[in-house]
Amino acid sequence: MPGLKELRENLRLSDTAERGQYLRLFLTSFAALYVEIMLIRWVGTEFRLFAYFQNLTLIACFLGFGYGCFRATKQPVRLFDYVALCAIVILIEIPWRGWAGILEVMGAGLSLSPDVSIWHDVAGQVSWAGFVVSAMFVTGILLLLIATMIPLGSWVGRYLENAPNTVAAYSVNLLGSLAGIWFFAGMSFLGLAPVYWFGLAFAVALLMQPVWNKAGIVAVIAMAACLTVLVLERLPAGKTVWSPYQKLEVISQGNEDYDILVNNTGYMTIANLSVKESAKNPELAHRYRMESSYETPYLFLDHLDEVLIVGSGAGNDVAAALRHRAGSIDAVEIDPAIYNLGRTLHPERPYDSPNVHATIDDARDFMHRTSHRYDLILFGLLDSHTQYSSLSSMRIDNYVYTQEAFAEAKRLLKPDGILVLKFEVRPPFEWLGQRFYGELNKVFGRAPLVYYNPQVYALLPATIFVTSKSDGLWKKAQDRELAEFLTEHLPRFPLNPASSAPLTTDDWPYIYQRGRTIPRVYLAVSLILLTLAILLVRKKFQFRRTSSWHFFLLGAGFLLLETQLVSRLALFFGSTWIVNCIALTFILLVLVASNYFVMNINVKHLAPYYGVLVLCLIGIYLTPWGQLPFSSRIVGVLLGTAYSLPLFFAGIIFTESFRRARGGSECLGANILGAVAGGLAQNLSFIFGLKALLLIAAVSYGLAGVSSLFAESYSHRSTVTA
Repeated sequence: MPGLKELRENLRLSDTAERGQYLRLFLTSFAALYVEIMLIRWVGTEFRLFAYFQNLTLIACFLGFGYGCFRATKQPVRLFDYVALCAIVILIEIPWRGWAGILEVMGAGLSLSPDVSIWHDVAGQVSWAGFVVSAMFVTGILLLLIATMIPLGSWVGRYLENAPNTVAAYSVNLLGSLAGIWFFAGMSFLGLAPVYWFGLAFAVALLMQPVWNKAGIVAVIAMAACLTVLVLERLPAGKTVWSPYQKLEVISQGNEDYDILVNNTGYMTIANLSVKESAKNPELAHRYRMESSYETPYLFLDHLDEVLIVGSGAGNDVAAALRHRAGSIDAVEIDPAIYNLGRTLHPERPYDSPNVHATIDDARDFMHRTSHRYDLILFGLLDSHTQYSSLSSMRIDNYVYTQEAFAEAKRLLKPDGILVLKFEVRPPFEWLGQRFYGELNKVFGRAPLVYYNPQVYALLPATIFVTSKSDGLWKKAQDRELAEFLTEHLPRFPLNPASSAPLTTDDWPYIYQRGRTIPRVYLAVSLILLTLAILLVRKKFQFRRTSSWHFFLLGAGFLLLETQLVSRLALFFGSTWIVNCIALTFILLVLVASNYFVMNINVKHLAPYYGVLVLCLIGIYLTPWGQLPFSSRIVGVLLGTAYSLPLFFAGIIFTESFRRARGGSECLGANILGAVAGGLAQNLSFIFGLKALLLIAAVSYGLAGVSSLFAESYSHRSTVTA
């Protein structure tokens, strides 16, 4: 078929034939973003260090892509490095269940302290020998990620450099990136497993393969090995489900009890406390009622007409509320796959009750929007060792455990309503309990009641914090039986309102960070990345050229601006996958609008654009968005509109600068390397807070403006001399 043959010829990687050039650029840009997001999601799932260091995979991919742009003069033979990608999969996904524990030790070994090991005690982690081994292993993974992305950067750089219209080509690049984002989001929404993610990447690569030679044969072998290892999936002990956020593994314990692992780590259980089961074992049923963290909070309640459960999970908390005859229950769970597991597997079928109104949403967003008032607001055992966004510095529940979140919950309580916070406070992280104690004391103006419940069979242990706007709670706690209960279930840490750890806020939401310092593991990984970056670009990056530093600073400022927008919009619209995708789409469309502006308006001087950009960033920083007298959605729209201005001017500056540089791949490479620096600079938010990143971005753009003036001055002098 001539048409099909012609189409395949147009799709094959080439920079000589003009026909199909924009189509190839679109597909290559699609592949670059798709592979990048795929690696971010998958590596963070299977190697937990990469989930703690939220942008680690992103930065490594940026570094590889940028280095590939520097190598655009050397034509690669494939779309991406199949061998490197296959090696990553084999190194991380060895089909042996004990390998997950070894990866855990590797991550903890980088910190030389327990600051990365929150949910597991890793013995012997304070060891220089362990640090060296861990550093070598992590460096190897990073090098493989970089190698995978280098050909993609080379091809995009070549297409942009050889395009007859640089601005139009850059617009095609953005649209291809946008398609890559949404295609992967769609696959995640459908719950497809990684074997399908990688399968699509390989299909695109084969479709665009330039020639079938020895490299093609090696590619097919590597693809087959990679997909085989992914199918084995480390020999799971139960059913594996992939949600838009994480990997869930459901393991039956018999008797309709289940363990649910998230990203290979114990996360939650489904417990059978049905009337039929309780009748079989009345002694165990009595222990549940008197000792379980799911039952004891109801000792403090006299009536239960309206209940809100945030982090309702697989339904244990909902089932407990129904057993205590709750009138109406709003159950909020962010992960639809976890909700579906609870709906189909929980033996009491709590989500099927007409009294239960389930909402798939971010807890903070629901509290923003609801107008109900509740007798009980219960914070379930939310856990943020997973992450919702590959391009954000936030994890799932960070915005849930801030002072502003507790103030929001206080607003939703009835005058005599009670707030219950459950959290597993385990040694040596007692300061987490002190932090919650101090936050609730500050928000409610009175120290909360605190007690501890051990694990009872399938129900997990927890420290329980109970507080209220009414004095009635503390009067009730003076009753003999409740007073004895509290005395017998003392918390495992000293109760001191003056917390030794700083209290979390929406600007500093790092619940697992003890102080305003950068964790050692972050410093170690940042040092590794910086070393790799310097070694890779020392001969490619023109350190003496002002234009190189100009594009470097533009890249650093833009990544800081981009991640700020994603994380701040999540505060007003929810930390859900769809919000994240919409935010990234918004960013890319604003950049396309910037390109359209440059194509139709003659931009003579960039200095005014730099000035407006910096002023916009300072204005966003100074505006108290959380205090505006509007609904959260309206504030979110206003904030997004405000961010669109600096994004628009940043896009104009980059596109016009890129056009004047004639689309040089070196400039694109310098820009990507600057984005790497911007990603590492996000660590400063651990010290100064999230909003401070806006000021760092403003400084970066200000310095870029100064370097641009120097470059223009040098160019003018050169022209005069000539």
